[in-house]
Amino acid sequence: KPVADLLGGARMKTVPCYLSGSGREATAEEEVDVYVRGVQETGARAVKFKIGGRMSRNADATPGRTDKMLALARKRFGPKVVLYADANGSYDVRRAIEVGRFLESLDFKFFEEPCPWEQIEWTKAVSDALKIPIAFGEQNSSLAGFNRIIAMRAFKIVQPDLNYNGGIVKAARVARMAAKAGMTIVNHNTETGAAGMKMLHFAAAIPNFGPDIEWARRATPKPVSWQSPGLIDVKDGAVALPEGPGFGVDYDPAYLAKAEVLKRA
Repeated sequence: KPVADLLGGARMKTVPCYLSGSGREATAEEEVDVYVRGVQETGARAVKFKIGGRMSRNADATPGRTDKMLALARKRFGPKVVLYADANGSYDVRRAIEVGRFLESLDFKFFEEPCPWEQIEWTKAVSDALKIPIAFGEQNSSLAGFNRIIAMRAFKIVQPDLNYNGGIVKAARVARMAAKAGMTIVNHNTETGAAGMKMLHFAAAIPNFGPDIEWARRATPKPVSWQSPGLIDVKDGAVALPEGPGFGVDYDPAYLAKAEVLKRA
């Protein structure tokens, strides 16, 4: 059976996705260009920008980059493309609220990890102060930890990563916790192609998932493609859920045979 069926059944045959994956090396203009090309290539209806300096104690990647990039993104995409922002824990409470209000003025739809992930009280203070939903959870790896931060209402969108958090079943338990609290789950994802199939099956089967899954490529100023030709393509802003048993893909034994054994039990 397909994994989605084992999780209760697929609710959709195609999973909407948003484009992400950029670093912070590009200029504001280059970064926006990357995603303009990505939307043209894939038909994606949502994009996520990396802001701040990444766990940088309020410093920007380069001076003024974040504000310039966000304003330019909204200008170039207009109202038809949904925009998200991810700070990777760059800010303290005061600065995160300032940035969050700027995001609200530009109609961004969520603000991911505004504060260092271990500073849960900071994250809650930011969430309480803003209208824009705060997304959080990729770094968390314990059910007890998720239970605590969901009960605290420290954010509105729950983002477990299936790799960091311990797999599909454990992430499904987090989704159930979120559902009981009336919260949405949008699992964190850094994988595409064959490696991303577990993320697709999970998203397709989880009742409180939505609205779209992260579809990442390492985006740099040079042209980048979000497609995996002949395998997994993004069409009209969505990825088709593979049919067939398991994840619906076959892994090349010749590729696996090249793997180096690092340690035997």
